Order: sequence, then structure tokens, then C-alpha cells
Amino acid sequence: MELSFDPQMLMSQASSAKKPESQSGKNPEQLRQKCQDFEAIMVQSMLKSMRASVPDGGLLPKGNDQKIFQDLMDQNVAVEMTRKQGMGIADALFRQLQQLEASK
Repeated sequence: MELSFDPQMLMSQASSAKKPESQSGKNPEQLRQKCQDFEAIMVQSMLKSMRASVPDGGLLPKGNDQKIFQDLMDQNVAVEMTRKQGMGIADALFRQLQQLEASK
């Protein structure tokens, strides 16, 4: 059994659904945060794909607890990567969405 959801993302979506008046386009910091969240999801997916390409080995087979821990670790690594340095996806998306909002 594999878990492929992000509890933090679900919580942020639930909290943003409660407040429709606080749209991301009106607040640049909120928009940048959402772009970084999107980049974190992309990086987490990349890390998961990279890990799947490496064959499992070792003395003991991986259990469900190790798979869950690995998913949570990938999630934390992805969030930290995007918050500190990033890969440029969030910046490009932020610029594009700001231009789109300015043209309205």
C-alpha cells in the first residue's frame, strides 16, 4: 500500500476553501507561497520517481512503515528544497501568474 497524498497540502486547501475573499492573486506573498507549494509537489514527484529507478537491496525487505517514512522524508526534502533554493519552477510560475493577473 502506497500513500500518495500530502497532509499539509490537504490542510492548506481546506483552510483556503474556507476563505474565498483571500484570493492568491491579490496578495503577492500568498501567490508566491502557492507557487512554491506547487514546485514542492513537482520535486516530491521527481524524488519518488528517482527512488523507484533504484533497485531495492539489502538484507531485509522494506516494510510498510519504511515506505511511509520514505514518502514523508521525500516530502520534507522537497519542501526544504523549494523554500531555500528551488529549481526555478515557482519563480517562473509566479512571474507568469502575476502577468496574467496584471492583464485582467
